[in-house]
Amino acid sequence: MQKKTLLLSSLALLGLAFQSMLTVQAADYPTKAIELIVPVGAGGGTDLSARTFAKHAQKLLGKPVVIVNINGAAGYNGSRTVREDKSDGYKVLYTHQGLITTYLTKVAPYSYDAFKPGPMIAEDPSMGLFVSSKSSIKTIQDLIAKTKAEPGRLKAATEFGGVTYFMLLKLQQEQGIKFNLIDVGGDSAKVTALLSGFVDLMPRVYFGAQDYIKSGDFVLLGQAGATRANNAAEVPTYKEQGVDFTFPAYKWSLFFSENTPQEVINRWDEVARTVTASPAFQKDMQKLGILPAYHTPEQAKAAYAEIQTLFTELSAEDAKK
Repeated sequence: MQKKTLLLSSLALLGLAFQSMLTVQAADYPTKAIELIVPVGAGGGTDLSARTFAKHAQKLLGKPVVIVNINGAAGYNGSRTVREDKSDGYKVLYTHQGLITTYLTKVAPYSYDAFKPGPMIAEDPSMGLFVSSKSSIKTIQDLIAKTKAEPGRLKAATEFGGVTYFMLLKLQQEQGIKFNLIDVGGDSAKVTALLSGFVDLMPRVYFGAQDYIKSGDFVLLGQAGATRANNAAEVPTYKEQGVDFTFPAYKWSLFFSENTPQEVINRWDEVARTVTASPAFQKDMQKLGILPAYHTPEQAKAAYAEIQTLFTELSAEDAKK
């Protein structure tokens, strides 16, 4: 009995010592460069906003924040790298609600809640539907009327497991229409598909596509926010045009592996709060057409929970067909 008591006491002391060591390490964080994992290729809103945030964050952290792009599987390859990481906060995930969509489409075996939540950094509510200027479709009403007249004929570019896939599901279910959903890949692939005439429409955010509007190649049928986004103030919402359709903004946040000490996440929360309030950061983000949008980790977690509820309902309804 005495030996057992001594063993238990020793294990308890070891546990306390280990916890103390982690606390000291967290207090000294960071002691080396940090990898900010971006689960998409270079270019595009996720990558560019991550690079902008990293540039400002490293000034406060005192160590380099290095962007690492890990593309593939609609973001799963990159998110898995962070989820499996054991480095206590030296690999941080920068992404959006794609964590939810890959889970619901069974591309990934986990959702956002497999990570410890960090602060929200930015958002883009300017998601809209684009068509070719050569198309007879000029308004959202034209699109709905044509799709109702010819169900399944119009080809819509998307990425299975991506956010745009769920936007199209929501539009179909709420308006009683049906597209031929074509998995072409990410944003650049969608643009190419629409330019070539391979598809009839594409959903995406305003930034990065406005040049095609100015050149006369594309027509934007409106934006899906409840109100006009500040980064696309000249574009009317679908509600303004008499179509009751909205869709959640892209919301970019930091996510951490489950073994990350809370002190490390708190440090990033302080950094995010300071960076997003900085006029220099806000100016840089304005150039990208993306809005700084700081929210605490708890608020970010609640926002993703709400989106997951919506997307789960969309998936369940789609599965009935």
